[in-house]
Amino acid sequence: MSRIILLFSFVFSITTLNAQQKISYLLNKKEDTNKVTIQITFDALPASDANLVIPRSAPGTYILTNYIAFVDDVVGYTTTGKQLQGMIGDGSFFTFGESNEPLNKVSYTVDIEKMEIDLLDASTSSKAREDYMGLFGYSVFGFIEGMEAEAINLRINTDPSWPIFSTLRPDTNRNFGTDTYEVENYAALVDAQYLLGKGVQVIRVEEAQIPLFVAAYGETTIDLEGIGNQGLLSLQKLGDYFGYIPMPHYTLVYEFLKPLSERHDYGFNMEHLNSMTAHRDISEEYNPNRGLGTIIHHMGHSWIPLRSWGEGYRPFSWQVAPLVETIWLNEGFIWYVSFQQILSDEARLNWWKSNMDNAPDFIKTKTLKELSLLGSTQYASDFRIGKNLFSRGALMAYDLDEYIQKQTNGKKSFKDAILGLLNWSKDNQRAFKYNEIEPIMSKATSVDLKPIWNKWQNPPE
Repeated sequence: MSRIILLFSFVFSITTLNAQQKISYLLNKKEDTNKVTIQITFDALPASDANLVIPRSAPGTYILTNYIAFVDDVVGYTTTGKQLQGMIGDGSFFTFGESNEPLNKVSYTVDIEKMEIDLLDASTSSKAREDYMGLFGYSVFGFIEGMEAEAINLRINTDPSWPIFSTLRPDTNRNFGTDTYEVENYAALVDAQYLLGKGVQVIRVEEAQIPLFVAAYGETTIDLEGIGNQGLLSLQKLGDYFGYIPMPHYTLVYEFLKPLSERHDYGFNMEHLNSMTAHRDISEEYNPNRGLGTIIHHMGHSWIPLRSWGEGYRPFSWQVAPLVETIWLNEGFIWYVSFQQILSDEARLNWWKSNMDNAPDFIKTKTLKELSLLGSTQYASDFRIGKNLFSRGALMAYDLDEYIQKQTNGKKSFKDAILGLLNWSKDNQRAFKYNEIEPIMSKATSVDLKPIWNKWQNPPE
């Protein structure tokens, strides 16, 4: 009897797993080219209902990027093997005609070399070198519209001599030539980074509270241990501040590159749920000991907004840059935690104030919400917008901290307010609405924060 039950349980588990993993992704790096092909296999649906969406944006980028410009050779396959040519739709997607024939597979090619040449901001582009290909998930993986929540089985194939690393499952022991991953959904797939090639170096940082890795590619000598030491210190300081670490593991991904042109920008970094990416121009001297603030800031995003967020940030609208009303919170609150609370960098206060004082009128006259909506697509393209958003958010956090401590005789602080947001998100598992932010923080601190909240909603005086 027990054997029958065990067999039934095994079959049931496999059946359930297969039911969840309805979508398979296959990524092939084309030999002797700087292109990849993507193949997506899914439960059949009428060809007329199938849209292959190519993302235009990603959480935290606050920009529109025309990734469809680097996609070619789009083909749909019916269950009988018939090929249907992909046609560009009215947005960033492909259609496959009006036929009711059952379609269960699509494939396309992404030109990584062209992407890196055309996209001047290194933080938005995948990269290709002789012994390296660094892939940002959102720049190469599309999805079948309506299937974003389905579990995914991913397989990566490349040169047999090339090791494969992904922030999905970081490890110093890498598989060569091919690897597979089980991924929760599309958002988790594209949030990850994929580093292929002999040029990738990986170390694990010992003594960290969670598995902590540095994965890097460089066209120069790289101090992986130095980066790792700063990552470890950042993790310890953030863990001490928040009182816990939510990430199951964390990877610091670094690229040290020779600029493709004088116009290419390697200054912006990017946060992800369990990792961060940083890009460095090798013509500029890099000292990892001076990078602590950058790492703390981007690692800090693993708390806010990646695990406590406002409307528009998640669930994400991949075909547009969603209108986000809380960029000042996403960025500014973590600027305050990173540089004021953890690093005690008093000079930052004056810098945040100067960013506001020196802003042009089109920024000064915007309310906090209006400026955030403007920054939803132009945060970095006109960085005066971005600097004013995080400066206003950081100075609001400073005022909140002063007010909370005064009202509670030092028994509570801004830390209680930000932990209130995190705990609320953990309990509710949804985006908080704009008008919920102040009540959540007020409840967490036992202080009525309306005076400070209302002050910062208006344009600066």
